Amino acid sequence: MAEKSVKWLIITAVIAAAAGFLFAASGMFLPWLLGPLFAMLILRNTVSWPLHWPSWIRNTGLLIIGCQMGTSFTSEAIKLMVIFLPYMLVLTLAVVGFSAVSALFLSKNSNYNYHTALLGSFPGGLSQMVVLSEEVKGAEPSAVAFMQTIRILLVITLVPFLVTYFFPSAESSSNAHHQTSIIYLSTVSLIFLAIAIIVLLLGMVRVHFPIPFMLAPLISVIGFNVITDASFGLPDALVASAQVMLGTHLGLQMKGMKKLLAAKPLIIVVVMNLALIAFCIILSFALNSFFSFPFLEMFLSAAPGGVAEMAITAYTVGADVSTVTSFHLFRIFFILFAAAPLTVYLLKRKLAQTA
Repeated sequence: MAEKSVKWLIITAVIAAAAGFLFAASGMFLPWLLGPLFAMLILRNTVSWPLHWPSWIRNTGLLIIGCQMGTSFTSEAIKLMVIFLPYMLVLTLAVVGFSAVSALFLSKNSNYNYHTALLGSFPGGLSQMVVLSEEVKGAEPSAVAFMQTIRILLVITLVPFLVTYFFPSAESSSNAHHQTSIIYLSTVSLIFLAIAIIVLLLGMVRVHFPIPFMLAPLISVIGFNVITDASFGLPDALVASAQVMLGTHLGLQMKGMKKLLAAKPLIIVVVMNLALIAFCIILSFALNSFFSFPFLEMFLSAAPGGVAEMAITAYTVGADVSTVTSFHLFRIFFILFAAAPLTVYLLKRKLAQTA
């Protein structure tokens, strides 16, 4: 059994790497993330191969991405984070509010009740929203998973496409490619950083903190940068390999797409998410016009995608990764620790009153 798992792990890795190379050779945007993602998505929904991708590989990819995200945070970037907090709140409330209105529209034009439509519309992460939907009587976890999957798929393909081909690049705004490589750090520094990551990761896992494999290295690297003032960058090949690890995982998670594509609410869900992306573009233009914030960074910050995916996109197009990451982390924590629990409480209270 173990030999079979290793065999299919190797096959899965070869297919994912080949897809990445193919996308890169064709000049595709985000090739190392989207190539494996689409290859696995197609295979997962067309053949019965026992493709194998253990969670530890995905977690390793998140660790690398978290480190890379952390390298963009300097003391100046952290000060800007504090200044940006009011704008983060406004942007988050606007996106969450738009999602709530969209959910109302969906519930009135489909068989989904508002509980299901609302949890399926929140840009707070697929697994987290599915777990929350299981706590609300009347909500359909499978429908929530369906809506979250469609949103992720649309955002992870459309947003990088827009910022690559239609919106102005920001190559000069990112210093990620001009940092000292991690290979030039001293052994003592590397050991110190590794210990900090391991200790923080174990603590986060113990208390069930969200996305620990990304946040532990992110926070540790930020602390390292601030304490030592010796910021560094990761080799592009290592970052590309992390994208393959994450893209393969995402593609394999999107199973049962044939059934989803035949679902009646599909068109409404797609239109809702396209409208949300368009709304984020309008918000970004407004922030750019009134406050002179860089449009590209504001759009990537507002886009309803995952923090890792949007950070990778920012890194690729040369936007300020620290700004994009800050906005997305704020939104994730706001939704997971404020908006979503409050929503679940209100829904449960409403159900209790009508019972």
